[in-house]
Amino acid sequence: MAFISMGTPTAEILLAVAAYLIGGIPFGWIMARTFKGVDLRKVGSGGVGATNCARQWSGWRSIAMFVVVFALDFGKGLFVALFSVEAAAAVGRVLDSESTGLALQVITGTAAIFGHVFTPYLRFRGGKGVATMFGVVTALAPLSSLAGLGAWGMILGITRYMSMGSIAAMVMMPLSYWLDNGADTFHARFVVFAFLLVMAGFVVWSHRSNIQRVLRGTERRVGDADQKL
Repeated sequence: MAFISMGTPTAEILLAVAAYLIGGIPFGWIMARTFKGVDLRKVGSGGVGATNCARQWSGWRSIAMFVVVFALDFGKGLFVALFSVEAAAAVGRVLDSESTGLALQVITGTAAIFGHVFTPYLRFRGGKGVATMFGVVTALAPLSSLAGLGAWGMILGITRYMSMGSIAAMVMMPLSYWLDNGADTFHARFVVFAFLLVMAGFVVWSHRSNIQRVLRGTERRVGDADQKL
């Protein structure tokens, strides 16, 4: 069959599309719509991720909802990056693919992050991609994920800006990966380092409106009396 004889690119395309569709599942929007009857695209920041979802609740419920949605979005990225190698072997046997390992994880992980930010289920309006990227990076570089989490917690604690904590985490990930791997970063591990750099830039870009609000002094802080998270 002509379709099967296309070889390796077909397998990568199929897996990337599957990863995009999985990454696009808007768990925050589903939770808010199901339990609050709220369309997250029309309230707060307009994002469908954990932070805007949690703001629809108060007190411990807000914290609990943040944790649940963050975990689900994190799980999307982790699942896609880990499962893609096994899926590649199965798909490859049918489509004559030889692609395995880190390169395929980067391809599918990137697709999942784009799926979250541009979800096809909500007319391509999604979240900022932070939790999903944490999931992908945890599969690719666990130590960098931990470093990013530490930076997120530190900056969030100092500024109480969720957005600034997220940006700090994204910047820390490629930096820590470079520090951890040294010269090997630019050789055998360059594909992961390049992914971390590009995705960090992308996530920072997705926070551009937050950065503008921080500069104007209108960005919401965690714990402010006029917000729920």
